Amino acid sequence: MDNLEITKELLQEFISEKQIDTLREVFDEFNIVDLALFVNELPLPQILFLFKILRKDVSGTLFSYLESENQQGIIEAFTSNDIRSMLEHVYADDMVDVMEDMPANLVKKVLQAASEEQRSEINMLLSFAPNTAGSMMSTDYLELDAMDTVSEAIKKIKRQGKVAETISFCYIVNRKHRLVGAIALRDILFAPVNSYIEDLMDRDVVYVQVNDDQEDVAHTMSKYDIMVLPVVNDQNCLIGIITADDVIDVMEEEVTEDIQKMAAIVPVEESYLDTSIVELVKSRLPWLLALMITATFTGNVLASYEEALAVIPALSAFVPMIMGTAGNAGNQASVMVIRGISVDDLSWKDMLKVLWKEMRVGIICGAILFVVVVIRIMVIPPDVALDIALVIALSTVISLVAANMAGGLLPLLAHACKQDPAVMAAPLIATVIDTLSLMIYFFLSMKLLGI
Repeated sequence: MDNLEITKELLQEFISEKQIDTLREVFDEFNIVDLALFVNELPLPQILFLFKILRKDVSGTLFSYLESENQQGIIEAFTSNDIRSMLEHVYADDMVDVMEDMPANLVKKVLQAASEEQRSEINMLLSFAPNTAGSMMSTDYLELDAMDTVSEAIKKIKRQGKVAETISFCYIVNRKHRLVGAIALRDILFAPVNSYIEDLMDRDVVYVQVNDDQEDVAHTMSKYDIMVLPVVNDQNCLIGIITADDVIDVMEEEVTEDIQKMAAIVPVEESYLDTSIVELVKSRLPWLLALMITATFTGNVLASYEEALAVIPALSAFVPMIMGTAGNAGNQASVMVIRGISVDDLSWKDMLKVLWKEMRVGIICGAILFVVVVIRIMVIPPDVALDIALVIALSTVISLVAANMAGGLLPLLAHACKQDPAVMAAPLIATVIDTLSLMIYFFLSMKLLGI
């Protein structure tokens, strides 16, 4: 099968012709994640056929990568024995993720079909609050005793390793099951067989509490550059581990949520194509209404300077340029600061440093834009007098500096007030910068042009 290219049509052909041996060979040789993409496109009867003929360990792994709709269809069609057999090859944390999207009747069916041990493990994971370390951890890990010799440890690893989420790290607990150390499998394999785990283990273990937020878990794993993170309860007892693949999913969710918030959209959990029209409208409409209402402040500023516009109508032609330039500068600053906050590079204590840096950036960018604006106004029609051109250019510079500082300051203020800085990005920053830039523009125009 080295030269075989798997497609949905080819899978359907094998299924329709009942080529059971060929299908088993395909699922043994090809990456299960890639195959799941094609399986997701098959009708449910063909998916059920695959689950009947494939080895239980293969079908259990495949189940974890299917879309929620297909997973629910399988559970609905399976008997209690089928579900129990499949659960033996699906990690409990993966099954909990599946069950969170299931209707109550299917959740009940899974729990009734599960063995007592499986049910206890699933119920424990379901008991933790969503988006916490407990809700994303796995209870399948390698556990050793400090007084084990390397030889004894290897025997335990061989026994436990078949069901463990990962064998890269082993965790050492005392008689009260409290976490006292960790050791990499590599260190065990290259140590003398008669040496004790107690003498080899790392006692300074990085861990998270079961109720820690999933975003904090991701930050901890990223900060210490580790692939596996133990989870402990209030008594410091080891109850699970979190692996890098779980954290990657969390980081993707958090980045998506931040992007949606920065675009003034209420975050949605489903992918774009799976989100209904009604949900999309509900996620966008609140902020659209808020932005529309706050935009009236800009209109009020314009209305208050009607006299200046009546005396020098040319001023109105450059309002969009000044507002747009200031708005872009503010957005650039806010994105950098929000990102810094999200990865723990910045906090509200860095407020003065951020303001000082953004002011200098604004002055340098503004000086360059000053020259460009004057040349553009003087060279490209409509013709504008030099004094007006200088006022417009100066307004652009000062507005840009103010926008940079506002864009850097507002997310930090939100962070200091325990609010999400990403929410601050779109509505408030846009309104503040638009209002500021207009006020600066018209104030300078009236003072310097003698209006």
